[in-house]
Order: sequence, then structure tokens, then C-alpha cells
Amino acid sequence: MRSTLILVLDIAETWWVMLQNSNYPSLKTLYQKYKDQGFTLLAFSCNQFGGQAPRSSQGEREFAYKKFGIDEFPVMDKIDVNGEKVHPVYKLLRDALPNSLPNTFSPFGIPLPGEKGKIEWNYVKFLVDRDGKPVRRYTSTFDPIKAEDDLRLVLAGKPPRPEKCVGKPEQAGCKPDL
Repeated sequence: MRSTLILVLDIAETWWVMLQNSNYPSLKTLYQKYKDQGFTLLAFSCNQFGGQAPRSSQGEREFAYKKFGIDEFPVMDKIDVNGEKVHPVYKLLRDALPNSLPNTFSPFGIPLPGEKGKIEWNYVKFLVDRDGKPVRRYTSTFDPIKAEDDLRLVLAGKPPRPEKCVGKPEQAGCKPDL
């Protein structure tokens, strides 16, 4: 059985349509383009950032499926991504990759980067390789389509681009060798 490459993210229904609109179309595009190569999304609903996921887990799941326009990937029950009740998956992800990239301040007023290890806001994304190792962490405001080179590299069994290339693909040495 072929293992899966996963993009893990925390989602919310009601906060900031701009973040939803910048994430969902790109996530859908990546999912549809690479799902047959062993890529999937794994979404967790989270209500820790201003109460932005107020529905039940099922309600949040239905919202995500409607927003994505696809219902083939898992949207898990609501969890905590920070604090004393942090879900074990997020503990592992945060411990492996304590800082989101690109390491800049958000033009949208979201405090980035956050306290080391903590999830800064909804839509922080983790790329997890086929061996289950987290290999890249992206900020909430990072458009997932800009992670496509990393995704293609990791699908090919290679490491993602150097950190300096996240958000700056035009820099020398940032063109992926595929």
C-alpha cells in the first residue's frame, strides 16, 4: 500500500472570509491535482481563535465540504491546537516544526510569527511526508498554491525547498529540481 503525503490544517467557519477565500480555492486545486499521486488534506476544526468555529464538529465538517466543493478528505472533530488540551497530532506537529514560514509579519494584522511552537491562527498548514514526518509549516496567510513546489518535491521523495525560498521562489537556488 502506498503511503500518503498530507497537508494538515486547522479550519474555522466564521472568521475572515479573506483567509477562507485565499486558502480554500488553492487547497482544492492542490487536492484535485495531486490526490491520485497520494496527496490528501486533513482538516481539524478549531474554536480557539476568537470562537470562529462555533458549530458542532459535524456542522463545521459540513461547512468545510460545502466551501471546498469536495467531500473526499477527512475533516476531523473539533480540537485544541494550543494550550493544556492540545491534541496529540498538533503537539507532534508543533514540536517538530515550531515556527511557521514565511517568517514575516502578516499584512492582515494577524500576529505572525506566534510564540514559538504555538499555532498563530486558523489555517496554519503542515506538510507531512509519506513517512509521517512533518517537513514544512506555513502561516495562515500563506497561499497554499505557493507550496506546490514543496509538495511536488516531497511527493518525489525529496526534501522541500530551503526555508529561504518559502514565499520568495525567485531567489537564487529556489527553483525545484524535479
